[in-house]
Amino acid sequence: MQDPPITGPDDDPPASPADALAIIEQEQARQEPDVGPYFLLWGVAWALMGGAWFGAHQGLWSAGTAGITTGLLVVVGIGTSAFMGTRIGRGVSGPSSTFGAMYGIGWLIAMIGTGALGGALVATTGPAGGNLIPALFVFVVGVLYTATGAFHRSTFDYVLGIVVQVIAVVTAFTPVPWNSLVMGIGGGGALIVAGLLSRRAR
Repeated sequence: MQDPPITGPDDDPPASPADALAIIEQEQARQEPDVGPYFLLWGVAWALMGGAWFGAHQGLWSAGTAGITTGLLVVVGIGTSAFMGTRIGRGVSGPSSTFGAMYGIGWLIAMIGTGALGGALVATTGPAGGNLIPALFVFVVGVLYTATGAFHRSTFDYVLGIVVQVIAVVTAFTPVPWNSLVMGIGGGGALIVAGLLSRRAR
């Protein structure tokens, strides 16, 4: 589908209100950062992590292999996200640049803190508490998406955050090993769908 042409001051006005709205939405999409790749990246990562732990519980490979796979996916995800964020923020300075840096660091702190709380949970309750760690991470991510949507007045991010939080709660109440699949397929699938919808809207 071909995008509607962008009119300039000397061009003819839009033929209809619908054309004018399409031009406005197109210009807004050009100015907003493309977050679709983030959703796709972490959606695939979540799906792979869920599959890794489900396979470990099924005896297909060891829990150590699933843990190493999860660690590598998280490191690659964080590194790739930081690289993409740097490219998006290239040439941007002032309050927007400061906000972007604080936002990215805030996510990193939240994820590290959640991991620390997960470690404390296992230390207190034993290995059984480890089954709640995926749900804990997913829930925090959902809360951050909801807060992001409220701050930016983005219904898309706000609803996505609520969906992810619901998936986290369902994951917490799902027995092992199916909780890994709920987290991987449900949470990862939601992010992949969000990424595809985000890309389609641009």
